[in-house]
Amino acid sequence: MSEGDTLAKALADVRRRMADLQADYERLTAELTKLRVAEKSLAAIVEGASLDGIPGYAPAEAAFPADPQARAGRGGGRGSRGPRANSAKGRLKALLEGAGPQGLSHAEIARRLPDVAPNTLNTYLSVMANSGEAVRRGDFYSAGVPSQTDDEASEDEADPQAPDDGEADAAE
Repeated sequence: MSEGDTLAKALADVRRRMADLQADYERLTAELTKLRVAEKSLAAIVEGASLDGIPGYAPAEAAFPADPQARAGRGGGRGSRGPRANSAKGRLKALLEGAGPQGLSHAEIARRLPDVAPNTLNTYLSVMANSGEAVRRGDFYSAGVPSQTDDEASEDEADPQAPDDGEADAAE
């Protein structure tokens, strides 16, 4: 057996062990997050504290308003048309917003969203880049800039080249 084969086997063994440990790490991190939420929830119940600080908690009154008129105004109970927080597109949007102005590479996004199929991820990134929800710079993506509202646009169009009173008097 040559020294090259021994080193190649050692490298393969190290990579396999590293992948196993990474999978265990991700599993333990998810479990730890669940336990933290459970601990906060139970502490809130036992100690009578507010549940506002718990991720994913929404008061029942906000989710199901008692007033039927308010429920009808929400589109028959369907909620908003935007992506849900736990959907692939919602998680992608949150990931890009958290990345800051430098953004994330396509490979890093795929690594952080392993449950999203590559073709789905490509489609979402393309649609988000075309709609302005994301900005693409080479292979990097960052959250898009919110578009102006109609009020802001009308103020910008209010003749920015118009001379002020002092210039008008000088021209006469």
